[in-house]
Amino acid sequence: MSETRVPPIEKSWWTWSGALGGLVTAVQLRHAGEQLPGELTPRSLHGSFLAPVKDLPLVVRTEVVRRSRASAVLRSTVLQNDRPVALATSLFGTSGDKPTLQAPTVPVVPSPEDCPDARFPASMFPYTAHFETRMAGKERPFGGGTDPEMTAWLRLRDDDLSTAEAALVLLDAMPPAIYAATSELVAVPTAEYSVHFTDGLPAADLHDWALVRVNTEQASDSWAVESSGLWSPDGTLLAVGRQTRQILRPAGPGGAMKVPATWWTGD
Repeated sequence: MSETRVPPIEKSWWTWSGALGGLVTAVQLRHAGEQLPGELTPRSLHGSFLAPVKDLPLVVRTEVVRRSRASAVLRSTVLQNDRPVALATSLFGTSGDKPTLQAPTVPVVPSPEDCPDARFPASMFPYTAHFETRMAGKERPFGGGTDPEMTAWLRLRDDDLSTAEAALVLLDAMPPAIYAATSELVAVPTAEYSVHFTDGLPAADLHDWALVRVNTEQASDSWAVESSGLWSPDGTLLAVGRQTRQILRPAGPGGAMKVPATWWTGD
């Protein structure tokens, strides 16, 4: 087992009450990849979040569970104050050929230049300042829609992430899709997060525009299941994700804050 100490994640990457989950898994994926000198590349990651990751030093422990010539499975644990706060299982494998088959599910949307700036409130969710975001679909957070789905062009302002790490962050960068069909602001943190990388990813430039679509598959008053997709500007599928989110309603009358339809876009 390998152990590495990692500096605190800056508060500029915070969401609900700690660091963005996509960035936490990127830290785990990076440490896992450092245990595998050779030609194996990330194929998938499944993460579980046990507690919010605060702005404190991290310890990442990774073990190689199994390795062959064609693949490797690794298990990583992030600790703060000697207690585990995140787990991840990563699959690495050989690189495939250029994709020859792709389901025709890429959203048909205008170019980034023709889409409005989301103007997300970084004062409430600081991590959004790390992205340029242009809403590409008709639905908006708290916009009074009926379809729990949102589509947007995103561009990372940071350039210190690998392509696979950037994919993990981008697929977790959009607001919960359930917000498109509600007017209530409640915390919807991610409990589990899985991402599968395609063979189109290595050739992508994820510091240019990328298209992200998130949609809620099912939700109750306590949990939501969300799926997501990531495409390059030319329509190549780069990664797909899925999240299990917990819906946390504050105690007291109403249990949530009502949000005006124009609040998120700043109109």
